Parts: sequence; structure tokens; C-alpha cells
Amino acid sequence: MNNHLSPQHQAILAELRRGPMTTMQLILRCGVICVSARMHELKTRHGYQIGMQMVTVRDRRRHVVRVAEYSLIKRRAAKRA
Repeated sequence: MNNHLSPQHQAILAELRRGPMTTMQLILRCGVICVSARMHELKTRHGYQIGMQMVTVRDRRRHVVRVAEYSLIKRRAAKRA
């Protein structure tokens, strides 16, 4: 298992430690385009527990849309040798 966190992973985790974030918020704040892929990596490769729920928001044209909102639950305990 690769435990090295890329700058994108680090940026996402820093934002999630501040509170729940939508995909668009993470794109704008972290500059990460493929947020769902980075979330998958954080969960499967690095052991983070990240929650996701669909929330309703208004887009820039004021249309009601549903988007993913991510939250950091906790870091999985390291395996002992």
C-alpha cells in the first residue's frame, strides 16, 4: 500500500478537515479536477474514511441541482507489523 499523499490529496484533506465540501468547492479551492478519483484513492489506498451524500444546491443559473458533498470521517488506524 502506497502511503505517500500527493499534493492534491493533501489539499483535499486540508479542506475536508475544515468541514464538508462539495465537488465544486474542492475544484475551486484545491484545483483538483477529478475529485471523485482522488476521493477513491484516499479511501482505498490511504485508508481515510470519507463520507459522501448528495445535497441539493442552486447552480450559477439558479437551477436546482444535486451534487456530491464529501466529509472526512476519520483516518484508519495504521496496521501494526
